[in-house]
Amino acid sequence: MPYPRGMTDLLRYDEDTAFALADDAATVSAIVRRTPVDRLRATRLGEWTAVEVIGHLADAAEIFAERVRRCLEEDRPRLEPYDQDALAAERRNGERDPLELSRRLQSAHSRIVQLMQRPGAAARPAVHGAWGETDAGHVAAYQAKHSHDHVAELQGRFPPVSSQGESPLQPPF
Repeated sequence: MPYPRGMTDLLRYDEDTAFALADDAATVSAIVRRTPVDRLRATRLGEWTAVEVIGHLADAAEIFAERVRRCLEEDRPRLEPYDQDALAAERRNGERDPLELSRRLQSAHSRIVQLMQRPGAAARPAVHGAWGETDAGHVAAYQAKHSHDHVAELQGRFPPVSSQGESPLQPPF
């Protein structure tokens, strides 16, 4: 499967990336806690429902956490692409509990942040089947960007609402 243009250029992992991973997992957790499951299953975001997108995020986060681990523990591991549609169908993400998916996402993102705290972690090399030469920093940062793009889409469809029925980020004029 081809990757979007610009997404295979080496990305840098830094403190902002770590915060983005944590923030996006927390945002998904908030969305699944405040949104009825039926609405998450009925809302389509392109080809997938919101629950399927959340499942995709959890799947990808676990795969990328494992890739980061391999970068740190193996010498230049070969990282192979995966078929996200086949994995989603196999795992039947649309039927899963959104809270369970959210917890998986949070756990995997936390694992990435913890692994990347090791000295020299970001520079640990790997070879990706589609990207070529890469490193753990790019792998972690790619997951952060990938996750953030999907979370922004989810957030747009399920914005937070205050007790007055308005977005808490907008003043009531």
